[in-house]
Amino acid sequence: MELTSDDALNFSRGVERFSVLEFSPHFPGYPAFIGLSRLAAIWVEPVIATVWISLLSALLIPLLIARLVYLLSGSMPAALLGSALAYMQPLLASIAISGLSDSAAMMLFMLALIAALQKKDVMTGLWIGLMLATRPSYFPLALGMLMFPLWGGYVGSRLRAYGQAGMVITVVGLLSLGFIWFHDGIAYFEEGIRFTRGHFAIWGNTVEGDSASIWQWTLALMKGFGWLGVLVVIGSLLHAVAGFITKPVKVDCQKQVALIAAIAGLYWLWITVGQNPDNLRHWAPVLFLFLVVFPVQLSRLQKVSTVSGRNVSLAGVVGIGAVTYCLLTGYQSVYDVPSKAPIQQAMGWIKLNPQVRVVGSNYSVNLLREQLGSYAIYDMYYPSSKLALVNAAKRTPQSAWRISGTRLPRQQLIAELRPRFIGERRLYLYQISQ
Repeated sequence: MELTSDDALNFSRGVERFSVLEFSPHFPGYPAFIGLSRLAAIWVEPVIATVWISLLSALLIPLLIARLVYLLSGSMPAALLGSALAYMQPLLASIAISGLSDSAAMMLFMLALIAALQKKDVMTGLWIGLMLATRPSYFPLALGMLMFPLWGGYVGSRLRAYGQAGMVITVVGLLSLGFIWFHDGIAYFEEGIRFTRGHFAIWGNTVEGDSASIWQWTLALMKGFGWLGVLVVIGSLLHAVAGFITKPVKVDCQKQVALIAAIAGLYWLWITVGQNPDNLRHWAPVLFLFLVVFPVQLSRLQKVSTVSGRNVSLAGVVGIGAVTYCLLTGYQSVYDVPSKAPIQQAMGWIKLNPQVRVVGSNYSVNLLREQLGSYAIYDMYYPSSKLALVNAAKRTPQSAWRISGTRLPRQQLIAELRPRFIGERRLYLYQISQ
């Protein structure tokens, strides 16, 4: 297991020494994820403890999807279908080995959904609180959970449900804040202001090209999942929500499925506005909530529809089609892929070529500095770095190289470093000429 990004490096550093001011990890600190990683560090090397947590969490997500589908439909075939479709997603593999908090937060949100369906308010609050302390950008998912007691069919006092869940969330939040305050004090809030401004103004929402974010997201999703896959997701979520709005039902599970679809839509709207479309891992909650909704819809379809009046279930045909589509797209995603992440491929290439002495990059700069200690590494965000590379190439030809996440015009492309799964960024290696 290897680290594959600066964010993963920040999390790894936080396992041994927590300080948001020192970017170990970066703001807002992710205290629950660091806590889980420190538990894992009891059994594995601290440097890869975060990768183990993301891997184990990802392996649990399909099982939790199966549990949710079964609670909503009572159908074991539907539950198995949801779990199978989840395990076949290349995006699941991508977040599993990322060393980031996505899969752990998604696992906790699934547990919160299960607790909410079972009317366990205290546990719902606990899982939501831990989810927010693991990945605060999942706040829209927590916001959507506010609708559960109001959606109908809720047994007991709604006010008490909000009170119990809210109390537990508050306790988890205060403990998390206390942990951060102990390490960084009031300077944490100053760093938060600086980081938030940078995220929305400079690095966090930068896309390839000048097109609008919504179009970039459309292109990224079409490339990763195909137009048919994206249309099925949109159609399934819209059908679940619109079907309830236009024809209200009294069946609790149908209301709950509609709510889960609405939460997925709310989160989709949030990432379109506030997250980078170059990182498809941000779309993971939408994908996995869809894999809860879709099998439940098929379980209902099985009860009412057959193909051309024959004894062939339409739901079965659609289910087999979905599995086939996932197998084909998944196979295309992993066929003949490299064994290492693009940034690790780049570092391997650099180490094998002794003429390389100076490297500029706009991606994983700190990871490069960490693992290529004898090289001069320049951050291409700064204009002076370009001049430094050109001067190095003048002094010693073939000594200066550039790693980029985008195609660069008028540069000598030496290698294209392919991703292993969707969600990883393709990188390009260039030689700087005089």
